[in-house]
Amino acid sequence: MYRHSSSNRLPFLVMIVVIVAAGAIFFLRDNRADRGFISRWSGNASALQSGGFTGDMSLVGNFQLVSGLEALETYNQQSTLQESVADGKLRFFHRSLPNGSLAYFVVQLRDPIHIEVINADGATPGSDAQGDTIWTDGQQHLATVQEMVNAPYAQREGMSLIGAMAFGFHGDIRTSNEGSVVINGTIHRVNPWRSTLCITEAGYAAIGLFDEKQLGQCQQAIGGGPVILWQNKIVRTDIHEETPDFLPFNPINEDFQELEWRKMIYDGSYPKTAIGVGSNPDGSSYLVMAVSYGIKGVDLAQQLKAMGCTVALGGDDDTSTQATWRGRPIRSNQVREVPDAIAIYVRN
Repeated sequence: MYRHSSSNRLPFLVMIVVIVAAGAIFFLRDNRADRGFISRWSGNASALQSGGFTGDMSLVGNFQLVSGLEALETYNQQSTLQESVADGKLRFFHRSLPNGSLAYFVVQLRDPIHIEVINADGATPGSDAQGDTIWTDGQQHLATVQEMVNAPYAQREGMSLIGAMAFGFHGDIRTSNEGSVVINGTIHRVNPWRSTLCITEAGYAAIGLFDEKQLGQCQQAIGGGPVILWQNKIVRTDIHEETPDFLPFNPINEDFQELEWRKMIYDGSYPKTAIGVGSNPDGSSYLVMAVSYGIKGVDLAQQLKAMGCTVALGGDDDTSTQATWRGRPIRSNQVREVPDAIAIYVRN
């Protein structure tokens, strides 16, 4: 499902933040000549005044993450393993739930795994002079994930593309991702007011609102939203104050149009997409890339928390929800074309 992108109104950001994941420090990279235009989206001014970073604070060194690996493996024992690749560093599971089902990839961010954002038709996302999302060739590009992963532009020398999942939101006219996009260390688009998954070259992952300087630390990044699990607390639409276990919807003040519509999708049993981030004992990260059918958003967040994830980001949903394994859809259902996908490669 998709909706139109917002207007853009904030000045250029120039703040520097060093992201730390579970005690590991990511040093700032050199400035690049091909940095993307930063979108001027109206958003949370207080976040700028406090340094611009409103991501999972446990990834900024203020808290020590507890490894979620034991919880993950306990959860996996009750799921059905479909296939394990690369000595277990990439695994595909299926799990039946009381009101639906869950399919998920467990991805360890270490060699020989390579994560990469791929785009429909091999096109390049960017921003226009007003900071709104565009494809840099001025055309419209959309494709199903199955079409993307089987196209020549998605193949990488010395690697096998194993799994992939749709993620980014788009509009009906501007069909490129509304959020931030970084591919192989190159910043293509920056939207600091929409939550983003950032994966570093060293194998750490963070979710938050990132400006251009922060995205410079990402090897891959893709925008999505809403956040459904934040600092180990599940997001709910029926509360207005934080509790020991729950947070109100939109906990980090993302800049959404049609917020009530997003709540409706979250509370419904529509197909859903989400990525959770968990920590290994050595401080590196693992991802849980999940698609659900027949369950509510709060139930999906609960499943990801049960897998040891402390933060999770939703992606596009409904008929946009789709994933593939070895080039074939993991579920036979009608899907719409989407702008991009998160692809999982294994180095040969």
